[in-house]
Formats: sequence, structure tokens, C-alpha cells
Amino acid sequence: MYKIITILFLLAVLFFMVRRAAREWSQPKLDPTTPGKDVMIQDPVCKVYVAAGTAIVQELKGKNYYFCSQDCARHFKPEDVT
Repeated sequence: MYKIITILFLLAVLFFMVRRAAREWSQPKLDPTTPGKDVMIQDPVCKVYVAAGTAIVQELKGKNYYFCSQDCARHFKPEDVT
């Protein structure tokens, strides 16, 4: 009886380990420089935090800047950012 319980327990552990490995393998690798869509990023103009998925993105001089609105994006000056 104990042998059957031990075998079932080990099979369950093996199942969860294989499932986790399969999920990690199948998920796309994200670029570490690009934030996820749920990450909160601070607007450099008005200092409001906005989700990266809903932010307005502008690339200036090879760097991405995230804004809460088109108005902030228009008023942005890259030399203001340190």
C-alpha cells in the first residue's frame, strides 16, 4: 500500500515538473530592455505613471520614451532627461 502511494506521489511530482518545464520552454523570450505591457512607467514630462501597454511610445536617438498622452509627447525635450 505504501509503495503505491509513494509511486503516485512521485508521478505527481514528475508531472508538475514536466509541465513547468514545458511552459517555460514554450513561452517566448522577451527582450529585457522592453518592459511588459503591465509594467508601470513614469512619463518624463508630467511624472505620471502609466502602464507600458497603454503608453504612447516614441523612439528618440535610439531610446524609447513612454508618455501618458500625445500632449506630453509633443512637449518632451530629450535634453531635459538626465
